Amino acid sequence: MTKDSLEMLRSVRACTLALVSDLTQAQMDYAPALDKWSVGEVVDHLILGHRLNLSYITELIQMKIAGDQPIRHLSFTDVDVSIGYLPKSMLPALEVPLKVMNMFLPSRARDFLTRYRLVPAQSAEITSPRRGRSAAELRHDLIDSLKEMEVLLESHHHLDYSEMIVEHPLLGNNNISGLLRFLALHEQRHQSQIEGIMTSPGFPGST
Repeated sequence: MTKDSLEMLRSVRACTLALVSDLTQAQMDYAPALDKWSVGEVVDHLILGHRLNLSYITELIQMKIAGDQPIRHLSFTDVDVSIGYLPKSMLPALEVPLKVMNMFLPSRARDFLTRYRLVPAQSAEITSPRRGRSAAELRHDLIDSLKEMEVLLESHHHLDYSEMIVEHPLLGNNNISGLLRFLALHEQRHQSQIEGIMTSPGFPGST
């Protein structure tokens, strides 16, 4: 199962790289409005989210090796992602209701909401992108971060990844396979955002 999810992530990452492989720095930096992200910022958000989840997986593996229960409990203090226009200041009060809701939300429904931009989302502060990063660095990090994930999982392939769980009030409970699938679906969501930026009227030409 983890192999399938990793292969899905590889395929999605290849599509992201294909989207941005030929973009100039001006194209990477172009934002359609002052309050909108550029392609470069979307890519950096993906990189930061990927490496954040890589750190959780690393932590879970270390917990398992140490003989501890490999469960990482996250709160909105750790990852303050929100949905719609819900103020982040309200999130701590909603942790318990959202946990209960997630117990009954089908995984397919959660996947759908992750993949498609039908419901607006507010990214977590910890994955807020850095403006103006070079196109070359962003493309390098897209490749490098995936390699880091592949090396980590392969070097501990003898462990049972299904036992390792990350819990979050809004994002639900995911084992390693679930985290990889979430990353892939989340990246597909932002691929459509990148495509929207690239087809906006003011997007710079390639020359």
